[in-house]
Amino acid sequence: MPIKNIQTSHLVHDLKNPVNIIETGARSLLEKQDRYGELNSKQEKVVKRMLRNALKIRALINSMLEIDKAAMGLLSVNECTLSRILKSAFIEVFDLVDPVVADALEESNTLEGFRGLLRDNQVYLEADESHWNRLIRTDETKMCMIVTNLLSNAFKYKHKSVFLKCHADGDFVQVSVRDDGPGIPECFHRQIFDQYFQCVKVEGFPVRGHGLGLAGAQALTEALGGRLTLCRSQQGAEFVVRIDFNSKQ
Repeated sequence: MPIKNIQTSHLVHDLKNPVNIIETGARSLLEKQDRYGELNSKQEKVVKRMLRNALKIRALINSMLEIDKAAMGLLSVNECTLSRILKSAFIEVFDLVDPVVADALEESNTLEGFRGLLRDNQVYLEADESHWNRLIRTDETKMCMIVTNLLSNAFKYKHKSVFLKCHADGDFVQVSVRDDGPGIPECFHRQIFDQYFQCVKVEGFPVRGHGLGLAGAQALTEALGGRLTLCRSQQGAEFVVRIDFNSKQ
């Protein structure tokens, strides 16, 4: 293993302990108020924000580890449903945007119920029942990270709505994510997957991106033997990930 990879892995693992301590402390203050003292509404709001950001840092840490593993060709292939991947991605994104919606999505057990909750928040899911419940073989963690990244970008740049469409074509499954925002100027289409590249600053989104997202998503997609592309769209930006889930990954 290259020295750079060793240093990155050690640094990431070292970050886990302080993040776990912050998360545990925040949860204790929220869930054990009889022991640590009652919080007023303003204090509770601050502690909840601390907890959400601690969870976000942990997710970023896990993302860095998965990207390092992908670069080394390390995969953890298992059987799962496409619904489980998409559901996890939507919940993670809404946990930052609106935790109440995230909780409702987690409790939803049917495609129509899940689609209805999304529609109420101007997110439109297009998926057949057979595709939604299809059993696939892939690295579930990496695939979930790819979709989460695309959804996060769509939420950052949307004007009002986000659209996700998935369908199967033989052994391939394709997932497209589109927003109705200003789109990406064609002059940036070649650069958009470059590490640290950003088009414009986005105001009003809970978490500011660091430019690693699309580059990381592309690396993960290629590690799964797939392809991530930016399509020309009449409105907004549309990203499409296409992967052969039955290949020997």
